[in-house]
Amino acid sequence: MLEAEVEKRYSSFVLSIQFKDKGIISIIGKNGSGKTTFLKILSGIIQPDKGYVKLDGRDITNLPINKRNIILINQETYIPNFNVKKHLIWGAKIRKIKVDEKEIIEIAKMLDVPINENKKVGQLSLGNKEKVSLATAIIARPRVILVDEGFSNINNKRNFIENYINLARMYRIDIIYVTQDIEDTKLAEKTYMMENGSLKLIH
Repeated sequence: MLEAEVEKRYSSFVLSIQFKDKGIISIIGKNGSGKTTFLKILSGIIQPDKGYVKLDGRDITNLPINKRNIILINQETYIPNFNVKKHLIWGAKIRKIKVDEKEIIEIAKMLDVPINENKKVGQLSLGNKEKVSLATAIIARPRVILVDEGFSNINNKRNFIENYINLARMYRIDIIYVTQDIEDTKLAEKTYMMENGSLKLIH
């Protein structure tokens, strides 16, 4: 369960949110509505001016990013000079989680990650970079994965998101993903609308 009651001000823009939910959640909204700011507050990249963030009842508001058990993925969260296989185990290694190689190969196959290509991640297409980042996050097994437009360049996106959600459920990982594509929200258990810094449950 992720819980947040936060406020953040940027001159004329005010983000003011009360949120308490779990599972597979999508957030839609226009550019500039506050979606990315909210995810950055949850992940610890930005501190709120007021309020708190709790994970499973534990206050994590002031914890550093690496102690929150939350991973934020966007279109830029990859290490360009790592090869694909090294990248996939990087997050787990940092979190001191031992992962079986067979499991890594199975996850890569399920998500159509090009694990056998002898390329560095920076040389991959935008869609494959996103796949590698998202797979790396799953293998690291955090409590929550936040995805900020991180599915946008993936071919066969619906099938990828379905498989990603299935993996998340298997590992008991909650996902909050931001999208501007209404079709993506159909795969979530709940969908919220972000508008002018406010979050509202729509279905």
